[in-house]
Amino acid sequence: MVGSYPENGNVIVEPTGSRKSGVTRINGNGKIVAMVDHRKRNLMARFFCSIFLGIWLSAPVCGDELVTFFSEHCTKCHGSEKQEGDLRLDRIGLPQRGDEEAIEQWLTILDSVESGDMPPRKEPRPDGARVEKFISRVDDHLASIAKPIPALRRMTRFECEKTLHDLLKIDVPLAEYLPEDSSVQGFDNVATGLGISSILMERYLEAANAAFDATIRRIKPLPPELRRSVPVEEKNNRSAIKKKSGGVREVAGAYVDPSPHWPAPRFDEAHPIEDGIYQCRVSVWPNDPGGRTLTAGIFVGPMFSTGNRRFIGIYDVTGSAESPRVIEFTTFLQKGETIHILPWIYPVHVSWRDKHEKMPGVAVSLVETYGPLDQDFPSKAQQNLFGNPESIEMKEGPRIYDRHRKNLHTWYVDSNRPEADAERIIREFVSKAFRRPVDDALVDQFVELTLTRLENGSSFEQAVRTGITAVLCSPHFLLVQSEPEIDDYALASRLSYFLCSSLPDDELLSLASAGKLKDRKVRYDQVERMLKDSRSERFIENFTNQWLDLRDIEFTTPDGKLYPEYDDLLLQSMLLETRGFFRHLLENDLSVNQFIDSDFVVINERLAAHYGIPGVQGHEKFRIVPLPEGHIRGGILTQASILKVTANGTNTSPIIRGNWVLENLLGEPAPPPPPGIPAVEPDIRGATTIREQMAKHSENETCARCHARIDPPGFALEEFDAIGLKRSNYRTIGGDGEKGPNRAAYRIGHIVETGGVMADGREFADFVEFQKILLSGENESVARAIAEKLLIYGTGRPVTRAEGESVDFILETSRKTDFGLRSMIHAVVESKLFHQP
Repeated sequence: MVGSYPENGNVIVEPTGSRKSGVTRINGNGKIVAMVDHRKRNLMARFFCSIFLGIWLSAPVCGDELVTFFSEHCTKCHGSEKQEGDLRLDRIGLPQRGDEEAIEQWLTILDSVESGDMPPRKEPRPDGARVEKFISRVDDHLASIAKPIPALRRMTRFECEKTLHDLLKIDVPLAEYLPEDSSVQGFDNVATGLGISSILMERYLEAANAAFDATIRRIKPLPPELRRSVPVEEKNNRSAIKKKSGGVREVAGAYVDPSPHWPAPRFDEAHPIEDGIYQCRVSVWPNDPGGRTLTAGIFVGPMFSTGNRRFIGIYDVTGSAESPRVIEFTTFLQKGETIHILPWIYPVHVSWRDKHEKMPGVAVSLVETYGPLDQDFPSKAQQNLFGNPESIEMKEGPRIYDRHRKNLHTWYVDSNRPEADAERIIREFVSKAFRRPVDDALVDQFVELTLTRLENGSSFEQAVRTGITAVLCSPHFLLVQSEPEIDDYALASRLSYFLCSSLPDDELLSLASAGKLKDRKVRYDQVERMLKDSRSERFIENFTNQWLDLRDIEFTTPDGKLYPEYDDLLLQSMLLETRGFFRHLLENDLSVNQFIDSDFVVINERLAAHYGIPGVQGHEKFRIVPLPEGHIRGGILTQASILKVTANGTNTSPIIRGNWVLENLLGEPAPPPPPGIPAVEPDIRGATTIREQMAKHSENETCARCHARIDPPGFALEEFDAIGLKRSNYRTIGGDGEKGPNRAAYRIGHIVETGGVMADGREFADFVEFQKILLSGENESVARAIAEKLLIYGTGRPVTRAEGESVDFILETSRKTDFGLRSMIHAVVESKLFHQP
């Protein structure tokens, strides 16, 4: 694609096509009007469309080797005498630059040959060397005519929120103002999926105004000594504790809840009465644990809404009524938010089975919020934005009603030198927001806008708001890189948005100013520094959320009858395990092949019991646990988070899971099914097996070609159910099978069959043998796929066949560490694509 940056600030991107990115068409207002992702194309359907008619009339003729390849393997069905689907290959020519339709069709041919879908398996097939030569020849030609894809892209909603937080020194939710971003090649930060529209700009303006408001403290803060607490033993506070039915009781001056289900008890009287950073304390102890491990899941959020709760953490409940455990944490709380405490009791107390035991529960004796910790007035965020000269002052505004405080007034920002202060604020802010030195001519535009508002009668604060929000809605701010050339400042932004999802810090900008980021050693040191920075947790969370689809883990809730073992403690543990595993590989530069198989897991007691691993105590701490010899766990494919996110809450589908493996771990996405082909839905009543259904489904030759690749990994993962438990039989609702243990509502269904045959003919009997095939010999498909994922995310560009050189560089550079994850990240930063305009 070719991008330009005209004076009116619009981003114009000319359409282009590529094998793995698709065709994107963006109008002059920056709005995407058409986008196609080739990886989601139905490759086989493309063979049955009349798409090549007339192409050869204007295209260069194929070389002799391609003509020979087609004549020996393709023209029997697609030649002069027979044209299945009106497709004729005996006279086709290679595409020319700019002929997007022809390029797209050649990509379809290339994918079909490379995947083995064509020629059909019943026909004579070329040997591997011949196929490689064909692929190489077409690849080289497509690369030679490919247009470079520019790095111009706007921030994602996640990046915009984090950037505003770091720039303005605030901590309020902002992403909720912006719509969800489109995903391209599995990530939402890819340029071709990030359009700009008038509606989106309106939302950016809303977010910018909310961010500006967050910098100003409108009411004088209460001293933190006036903490808001709920000591349960005080009878006048008992009504403030919002209880739920189901065995709730008071014991020794504490509130005891035995139920691990929502709604959790909330402590409304401890809620803050103004926004700010609060230190929170919760006193808990185990009541009648009966040898169990009791745990508290702590969340904060609105009093009455079930959504938008923020997970704080898992805490083991220890101590006693006389000496309870005091859990402390610091977090941002908005006015009216409260603390929710969800008790988790494991193993679960079952009334009929454990009737001889007392009902265990988590006792809560005190909940307290202390703050706001930021007592400055004006706030530190306001001082950061407005500065602190004598001319800037806070003035008392109108009186407002607040049921918690009497005679309360709002405050606003004013200046006795409004023109001078407004100009100073805007000039200082522009270069910070744009992350580079800015020409005076550009800065003057924002200064003039601000001063014009003053001249027209706006207050000082309103005028400054206008200038600041205009800066925050400028393409120079919204685009991660707004300049067409790569200089040190562009490198600083690329590094920071890759690893911190935010603007460069002072050290990066200082190095950029000195021109030192062109030095490879300096870049290496900066990557190391950023990976050790707490902001790198954003990279871990954001990358794994998208690469592994962890964002969708709560999209479905497992059926309580089929999976009574599932609870919210398990859900939160799933996420913490996968992120902890990724973090461990990153910190220790372990091989990315360990995503397929490892000899350790990162788990707590809840997951240890779920996986059948003995000797792990405590839910709060996640630890590295070596696996017993022959244990099936290890790698991400056996992690409950992945197994849940690839299921629908009721059953598992080899098609969904097989597609997930091809897409996310092998980099070989399968096309969607042809139109009119019904989906295969597992029969949860147990009348037929999924194998029987899929065998019938694959009788269709068109379906069979793709399912030869999709089904094997899906069959291997059938060894695990929808919540990640290892199984030998399916669970069903109804039927005449044996009832499940412990009076479960489900019945034991058909035996699970986990064997299969790979597309290349290699057989496996179970999941363990499938793992070995993935890592056998010199197979680098997993490492290559992960290198591609990191490159896509790190550069914000679609990775096409033309970028094969950068992918090869990452593999070659990281091979010395057996494809270490940290080494791969360093290699991404040094790749050609990362430094390409």
